[in-house]
Amino acid sequence: MIAMLKEIRESKGISQAKLAEITNISIRTLQAYEQGTRDINGASLSTLVSLAIALECKFTDLLSDRELIENLSNLI
Repeated sequence: MIAMLKEIRESKGISQAKLAEITNISIRTLQAYEQGTRDINGASLSTLVSLAIALECKFTDLLSDRELIENLSNLI
């Protein structure tokens, strides 16, 4: 599940540099999320929402922790 962000980004034809520019998230942070060296499940809500808006997806699509997704779905 680590590659969800990368898979979604690539399917939209957006480079890491462009996504970093659009979301105001550092390219190093995006790379870390994509490589799994930083856990996207622990990202701030504002980061997840920025990514979801830029990638035109649900922010839960970017997460890999199924329990977290289920808990969030119950809140929404």
